[in-house]
Amino acid sequence: MSTTGRIYAGAALTVAALVAVLAVAGRIDSPSATASKVEVISVEPADGAVLAGAPTAVRIRVDGRPDVGRSHVSAYDADRSLLNQGELTAAGRDGLAQAVRVNGSGEVSVAYHVVTVDGRDASGVARFTVGAAGDPAAAPPPEPPAHAHGIDPVGAALLAVDGLVLLAALVLLMRRPSRSDRDRA
Repeated sequence: MSTTGRIYAGAALTVAALVAVLAVAGRIDSPSATASKVEVISVEPADGAVLAGAPTAVRIRVDGRPDVGRSHVSAYDADRSLLNQGELTAAGRDGLAQAVRVNGSGEVSVAYHVVTVDGRDASGVARFTVGAAGDPAAAPPPEPPAHAHGIDPVGAALLAVDGLVLLAALVLLMRRPSRSDRDRA
């Protein structure tokens, strides 16, 4: 086998090994473990509750340890005005608290997306009424706030490896000898 043939055979084996490694890495980071939902234990004030006075905070408890940096809780009144006061905080080992300022009476909608430290998540909307009970169907649910999560380090590493494999393949194709060079060898 010529030197060029050995180079191409070695490159083919390298690419095959990289594909195998990426396939194994893809199985390790399968969505089965991270895509499972976390159970919401309670939302305070409870969904459908009618309160005599305005609450000062909304609390959500889940079956797991929430990640405050990746979770979001937003409270809106019937006019779709944001009622949040300050940042989302941890409430014990399994909960989150969002301070709110409710002015007057009416329906309040709480949109939440809780992500635990192990990657599980739960999202939903809870509604309660401050003052006299109103028609819960009168106000449409608010749009959840726009949010973004950080870059997944495993996904970023796999993307970088994919780029390197593509670059290596392009270099090998560019260095491929012309037909006349192969005939002389």
